[in-house]
Amino acid sequence: MARYRGSRVKIIRRLGMLPGFTKKSVNKKFGYNSKKLSQYGFHLQEKQKLRYNYGVTEHELIKYVKKARKKSGNTGNVLLQSLEMRLDNILYKTGLISTVSCARQLISHGHVYINDKKITVPGFSCNLFQKITIKKSGLKVINKNSITNPSHLLIEENSNYITITVTNNPDIQVLDFSINVLLVLEYYSGK
Repeated sequence: MARYRGSRVKIIRRLGMLPGFTKKSVNKKFGYNSKKLSQYGFHLQEKQKLRYNYGVTEHELIKYVKKARKKSGNTGNVLLQSLEMRLDNILYKTGLISTVSCARQLISHGHVYINDKKITVPGFSCNLFQKITIKKSGLKVINKNSITNPSHLLIEENSNYITITVTNNPDIQVLDFSINVLLVLEYYSGK
């Protein structure tokens, strides 16, 4: 299954606010969540929140869950950290880009370099102390007020480039949206 290209308002009306998915907001006058969900429905809803917010396909999410199970530590935290360390999500977290899908497009068009090497894969997994460089010509407008400075990123601005350095692992306790990662792991328990 490919990336989701349909109506984003329908998704956030059903799942709640997903800041990485869209900046649109919706009033909840329509009762999409008025149905009583089964246990499977709760699991599926949490999995869909994770999938849509980070912009990954079902197949990619299964790979991330399998890798998280193989690593030592809390599987839920390892899963969220690996999703947070994706290149498209790091660019989104800086506040320079409005959504993860916009970050994917910027990367695919070749405006992003890691350690002076052009990267065109949005799902590239960044490591600690890597320098991510973005051409300012690739960004339409840079709003100084929109730049956020997450605790795990260091942002420096030059005349032609913006440099982002990954200083440490992301803090999983401070996410933009609410997610119960244990339900996601239970959903994938048989896979």
